[in-house]
Amino acid sequence: MRNRHVFFGLPLIATLLACIPAQRAEPVQETDPAKVSSGHEVAVSLEPLRERSEYAVLDREDIEALAREAKSRWPQEFSGFTYQRVERFSAGGVAHWMSIWWHGKTGLEFVLLPGGRFQMGSPTNEANRREDELQHWVTLDPFLIARTECTQKAWAKVATPAAIKGGSRAGSDQLPVAGIGPVDVEIWCREALLTFPTEAQWEYMCRAGTASAWSMGDNKTDLVQFGNIGSLECPEDWIRMKGITEPWRDGYGNETAEVGTFECNSFGLFDVHGNLSEWCRDWYFGYEIQPEKGTGRRPGTSGDRLARGGNYGGDAGAARSARRLTCGLGISPGGGGNNGFGFRPSLDLPF
Repeated sequence: MRNRHVFFGLPLIATLLACIPAQRAEPVQETDPAKVSSGHEVAVSLEPLRERSEYAVLDREDIEALAREAKSRWPQEFSGFTYQRVERFSAGGVAHWMSIWWHGKTGLEFVLLPGGRFQMGSPTNEANRREDELQHWVTLDPFLIARTECTQKAWAKVATPAAIKGGSRAGSDQLPVAGIGPVDVEIWCREALLTFPTEAQWEYMCRAGTASAWSMGDNKTDLVQFGNIGSLECPEDWIRMKGITEPWRDGYGNETAEVGTFECNSFGLFDVHGNLSEWCRDWYFGYEIQPEKGTGRRPGTSGDRLARGGNYGGDAGAARSARRLTCGLGISPGGGGNNGFGFRPSLDLPF
């Protein structure tokens, strides 16, 4: 109050101050660690999960906050998951920070994928393209998906109590479970309170923001670092029988590799190319059947089931992101299926 009321004497000022009630300090409100990290505000709106391109520009602190907010928004869906960490992954010229979650019932690691609008199918000039790969736009909600194919260990943790048949048991428990059909997978997923991806979700998670033939680019020779496919490592009679022409050795012949052996894509997902062909949730239809928003599922049933990703006995063309593998009902609809087939668990999030 400098320069005002200077005519008051000091005794009078002291008397007036004594009559003013003491002002209590406002309580300090604790900062939510999900909102503030490293000294700057972080948006906790879930809107970035609607569109991958917006999600991709977020930093580590943003993704940590987004992960905690997602668990708060979907407590039932996340009830079986424990938040682990955030890591950055890059491949094919695309990079993302991803939140990683541990699923207690299966022991598998999952990532929280943002949704978004993406172009499914392949361009007309892509090598080895097939007629049923017509490009079209699909819009997906975010979802959780396992970083690896379901392992023998994870399969046994759920299948043994549920007495589900099928699934090979030989070798390391970190090998992907094989010899199963989509009916086996459906039963296992119900027991685990999970599901497995629709064809649209599968291609989206495989591409991880890329538009190239494979998630690491258009040069198929780079697959030696990203996937276990048929190559010179296979026996000569196998090569002749399958017509394999890939001129490299990836360390595996006509056999699967332990999950996570090869490099991952920019979503942090392993073996999206090769190892095992992965079953999809929906049935085979032409792309003229419109997919549903949210999961991209094409409703109904047909005479064929779908698998994606190629396998240890196929060539690079069969492991393309857009390649569709159709299987008639006689080829492994239930237990005791072809050993080239496995699956990857997932969980839908209702935005």
